[in-house]
Amino acid sequence: MRWIILLIALVAVIAFVAVYALRISEKTGNEKAGNESIRLVVLVDNNPYKQGLKTAWGLSIYVETGKTRLLFDTGPDPAVLKANAETLGIDLTKVDFVVISHVHGDHTNGLRLLASIKPGMRVYVPPDKSLISYVENLGLKPIQVNSTVEVSEGVYVVKPLYGPPVEEALAIKTGKGLVILVGCSHPGVVNIVRQAVKDIGMRPYIVLGGFHMAGATPQEVQEVASQLVEMGVEKIYPLHCSGDAIRSYLAEHYKESCGGVGLELIIRK
Repeated sequence: MRWIILLIALVAVIAFVAVYALRISEKTGNEKAGNESIRLVVLVDNNPYKQGLKTAWGLSIYVETGKTRLLFDTGPDPAVLKANAETLGIDLTKVDFVVISHVHGDHTNGLRLLASIKPGMRVYVPPDKSLISYVENLGLKPIQVNSTVEVSEGVYVVKPLYGPPVEEALAIKTGKGLVILVGCSHPGVVNIVRQAVKDIGMRPYIVLGGFHMAGATPQEVQEVASQLVEMGVEKIYPLHCSGDAIRSYLAEHYKESCGGVGLELIIRK
C-alpha cells in the first residue's frame, strides 16, 4: 500500500516539474521574441548628424532585421559609402541584397562598391530599362519589381509609382506599424505611404528618407506633415532632398524628426 502512495506522489512531482519547465521555456521564448528588433543606420546623406562621417548628396540606409541585412539605395560615391560603413562598424560583405528606389546616380553609384565585394548579388529595381542595364553591366542581378512584394520575412518592396521617374520604396513590418523608407519621393511621399498601407494592410509608424520638397511653401509643408500624421505616422525623418522647410517645421512641431548621416534607429518588433 505504501509503495502505491509513493508511486502516486512521484508521478505528481514529475508532472509538476514538467509543467514548470514548460512555463519557463515559454517565458524564455517570449522574452527572446520580444527582444527582436530592426536596426536602421543612415550610411549616406548630405545632412550631417554624427561626427566623423562623410556627407554627400545622395542617400543610403542600412537595414538589419532578425532575418536579413540589406541596403536601401547606395549613395553617389562608392568611397563615401565604404568609409562611412567602416566608421560605423557595418560589414557590407554581409549584406544580402540591395533595394534601389530609382535610377538617379545619387542613389545608384554606390552599387559599384557592392559589385566589387559581392558580385551577382540581388538588386531589386523599379521597371526602368536603363537602371536594369546598369545593374547587369556591373555584374549584379537585377530583379524588376512591378507590384508590392515581400522580399524577406516582414520586409516589402513597395509597388513602384511614377514621378517621373518611376520609384519604389521599402516597408518593414513592426508591432507598432510599418517603417517606410523612401528615396526621393518623386511620386509624392504621401502617395507612397498610402500605397504601402493599401498593399500591406498595416498602418504607418515611421517614414524615413527623401521627401523632394526643397522650395516647398509653408502651406505645402504643413499639408504633407498633417496627412502623414493623420494616416498614423508617429515619427518622420526627412533626409537628402527633403529641404530645409520641412525639416525645420517637423523639428518645431514633432519629436524625433531630424536626422542625417549616422542616424541610427532601433525599432522593437
